[in-house]
Amino acid sequence: MTTSNLPLTGIRVLELSEIWAGPYCGCLLGDMGAEVIKVESIQRIARGPLNPPEGAAQYPDAHPSDEPWNRFAIFNATNRNKKGLTLDLKTANGREAFKKLAAVSDIILCNYARSVMENFQLSYEEIHEINPAIIYMLMPGYGSTGPYKDYRSMGMAVDAVSGHTFQRGYPELEQSSNSVVHHPDAVAAINGTFALTTALIQRENTGKGQLIDLSQAESFMTHMGNMYLEEQINESGIKRKGNRNTEYAPQGVYKCLGDDKWISMSILTDQQWNLLAELIDPNLVNNEKYDNKTKRLDNHDELDIIIANWTSKLDNYDVMNQLQAIGIPAGAVLNCGPDTYDDPHLNAREFFQIIEDPNTGIYPLSGPVIRFQNSSDEIIHNPAPSLGEHNEYILKDILGYSDIEIKEMEELEIIGTTPLLGSDMGGSRRLESEK
Repeated sequence: MTTSNLPLTGIRVLELSEIWAGPYCGCLLGDMGAEVIKVESIQRIARGPLNPPEGAAQYPDAHPSDEPWNRFAIFNATNRNKKGLTLDLKTANGREAFKKLAAVSDIILCNYARSVMENFQLSYEEIHEINPAIIYMLMPGYGSTGPYKDYRSMGMAVDAVSGHTFQRGYPELEQSSNSVVHHPDAVAAINGTFALTTALIQRENTGKGQLIDLSQAESFMTHMGNMYLEEQINESGIKRKGNRNTEYAPQGVYKCLGDDKWISMSILTDQQWNLLAELIDPNLVNNEKYDNKTKRLDNHDELDIIIANWTSKLDNYDVMNQLQAIGIPAGAVLNCGPDTYDDPHLNAREFFQIIEDPNTGIYPLSGPVIRFQNSSDEIIHNPAPSLGEHNEYILKDILGYSDIEIKEMEELEIIGTTPLLGSDMGGSRRLESEK
């Protein structure tokens, strides 16, 4: 019997996914109390290389150790609050175990290419026959229908197809200057979480499960409605704006005192401009060159120099606090490192939690972004599972497999805790076929 007050307590999720979109979706469900079982295999892993060099940056203390697949930072960052199961789904025994597990689960989510589950003979139709109440979500890059349905994708490709890459960057620079981003993954994860939780509500009302088709590209394109609208109504088309905005001026990121310290700010109204001008130089308040938005947009380059001269002599937190005190949106630019870990607001809210993991050591890691009043005293961040960590619990305690059966599965390499040679290079079978 569970005593958890988290809203998804009692819901079991089978997650087949890698990188960020699917794993973060499963992560959010786990944060809300669901029992999330991450299904992997020793034949193919998404936990980094098997033999990374000493000093590789994506490992604690730049030390991969003897089991780097359990220390890989990207994996550990997006797979908290999950259990780990390995199954070779290309074998009849592996598929049988998965089907037994699906029969006692509520959700299956997969962010692999659309055809992967079909090739495993584990499509929605096949699982629905076993468990009509299952909620089954596929979230490939471009959805499950249409000419791109079988195209492979990564976050940067989805970013490009959605039109977002074209809009990013500074107007004076060409597209090749853009950085690679995986923002669409996180958006798909959040939309996927919304879709799954609403499907659970519908199942509660109707008793029926369903198939959810989520396109990562379409999911992300909804964030750019204003861009598509602007393209339609603007004869000259839309242009990249960098940090600027056609509705707010000035707006930008400005250098502050210290090494690589910056402040971001947006001036939304004439009143806010007068307040900022008073701080910088009272003579600016009545300057006709800047007394309305249109003029400030026309003279934005000048204003950037004026503002930067002021901020460059001040600490970025001091600027943020001064501007926030008079109602101007502003934020210190944090660096996803010491700045962030030292931020007083994040620490006051205990966003970072000190996690002790036998594979990685003791580190502060981000906690859930959703907090529920009824469960505020619960432990809400358990470390990511090592490869196959919960094989015995899932197969024996949930599915009733005997010790002998589990041992046979290990000997047949249907399950395991050590990845096979080539599993980090597209799969051990691919390596064999190329020999």
